[in-house]
Amino acid sequence: MLFINRSKSRLVMMLALVMFVLTAALPVYAADSSTKLEIRLKLASNQMKINGEATKIQPPYKSSNEVMVPLSVFTNAKSFAAKVQLKDNKIITLTYLKHVIVMTIGSKAATIDGKKVTLSEAPVNKSGVTMVPLAIIAKTFGATQSNDAATKEIVLKATITSAGSGSKGPGIDTDSGKSKIGDSYYTWSMNYPTGLVQQKQWSNGNFLSFSDVKGNYYLAISIEEAEEALDSNEKRDWIKENIEDETVVDVKTITRPTGKFERIVTKDQGGFYYEYRGIQANGYFYTLIFGKKASKASELDANAALLDSFQPVYNAANKSLKDLARIKDGKISFENSDYGLKLQLSKQWSEDSRSANPYYYGPDDSSLSLDVYSLNSDDNLSKWVGSYTQFFKELKAEAYRKEPEISSVTWNGIPATVVKLSYSDNTKQWLNEYQIYAIKGQYKYAVNFTYKEGSRDGVEDVINEVLNGMKIDFAKVEKSFGEVPDPMDSLDLTSTTTKKSKKFNYSVTVPKYWISGTIDMDKNSVNFSHLATDLAIAVNQGSGLKEYQDYFEKANQNSGIFNMDSKTNVTFAGVNAVKYEFSTNNLAQYGLKLTVYIFESNGNLYAVQGTMNITYATESNLKRLDEALNSFQLTK
Repeated sequence: MLFINRSKSRLVMMLALVMFVLTAALPVYAADSSTKLEIRLKLASNQMKINGEATKIQPPYKSSNEVMVPLSVFTNAKSFAAKVQLKDNKIITLTYLKHVIVMTIGSKAATIDGKKVTLSEAPVNKSGVTMVPLAIIAKTFGATQSNDAATKEIVLKATITSAGSGSKGPGIDTDSGKSKIGDSYYTWSMNYPTGLVQQKQWSNGNFLSFSDVKGNYYLAISIEEAEEALDSNEKRDWIKENIEDETVVDVKTITRPTGKFERIVTKDQGGFYYEYRGIQANGYFYTLIFGKKASKASELDANAALLDSFQPVYNAANKSLKDLARIKDGKISFENSDYGLKLQLSKQWSEDSRSANPYYYGPDDSSLSLDVYSLNSDDNLSKWVGSYTQFFKELKAEAYRKEPEISSVTWNGIPATVVKLSYSDNTKQWLNEYQIYAIKGQYKYAVNFTYKEGSRDGVEDVINEVLNGMKIDFAKVEKSFGEVPDPMDSLDLTSTTTKKSKKFNYSVTVPKYWISGTIDMDKNSVNFSHLATDLAIAVNQGSGLKEYQDYFEKANQNSGIFNMDSKTNVTFAGVNAVKYEFSTNNLAQYGLKLTVYIFESNGNLYAVQGTMNITYATESNLKRLDEALNSFQLTK
């Protein structure tokens, strides 16, 4: 992930907080490689059914003759499990198997598998959720669409084929001679669950789930570090952290030949019963989860033999035991079949399963990512690198960045350019980005390794792996992807647009790249922003300018982090206004400069505020913010 994208997450580090998905199965027959999928939706309803299982969504609606649905209809792990990537807060890339759909929020122009198309309706943001046209995406993914007259539901039907991604595996019962599974790193084993397909395994191996084709049974194993001894109630609390929207129907302690377990049985609204078993050993807390559709809890007993076989022991000498460990010799092997990517990182690293592109995060806020973009006819390596380094210089104030270091290397057998960027939010703690840019065939490749300057957590090992160990199958990329726009190609820092509020009678002109999606200008407050530059407009109906000023001043004073640098009476937008200038003090995490105009017009109280993070206070950024503030006009 390049600096243009990484900067957005500098204030809030993205972590992969993935909810447990208790989906695995225990059939007695062999699994197929494809699954029948049925999705049912209803206009204005917040419920979607996937193969009969209900889940909540943003309600679909009709725009003209097109049904608009949330992206989750296609990205839900139990539906198409399509991958989604958002670039520059507006370009959506939706990937399913070999199909790639690229859409832009607010635009009907799109590409499907590399071909330009015009959508019937543009994607929009609605209540914080991206809504997209249903029909064309469903058709691209091979689904049929129909209407159920009896229930007034929209019905999608498709046959889902496993994409073979790094998070899913083949049917594990293909391993001849194996009668047990286990993990040599986390030290557990159990009987081989015949007929299951490995569905999910977290990158470090501490969560594993399996499923059959029909999804009638569920099996999962979760492992968490637990050095201190836990009593029965504490163990039950650990188990309950995995339970959501289920009714607990039985709680007890059970003793089995393999140890003493805490056992909780639950029932969900879909008629499934789950059995949770928890045991502490080897410095870990193991949670075993099994579920199936049943009329009563006692039907779980039919599968007790499998659960009874679980033990916190791994015998490497047992040749019938299949090792599912992801961590070996202190390292994790990561693979992404879509990108033909293979690399090894230390066990402290994890994969962000939610990211559409390969993204990994490590110790001390470090991260590693790979982006692939389509090559334009006039692109070359020097021009591409130059555009990003120039953007970095224009974006970050000189006192808070260092001059980029540029060198040439060979990466994956092709010429590449290495760029090292260094920047800071306070000149005390610096972040470094080690970037590799390369071009092969019809695509551009960008690798980004971000780490704190002075970090000793294996920085040199990661750089060596990126340079010499990371492998990319370029032919695989050429087959897997269509048109994937580079966000820098569409970024125009000079283009502006004028937005008007009919309800509150004002207009403002802002850079286009400050706008993501659609903005309702008739709301009481609107916001335009990009990275650390922000323009906010708030309108309150009523009078009482003096009281409004007093309230505003008191609120900023009570914050404890703002100093009022000046307060003056001025003319703004053709009316009398009070202009405030604030700056943050040493208690604030980041240095900010605020300019605020407060005034009254036609029975409304207005506050127009511009905010700049001082580390981004370049001449061009300050100029753009000043021009946007001064563009504010009251209209009739």
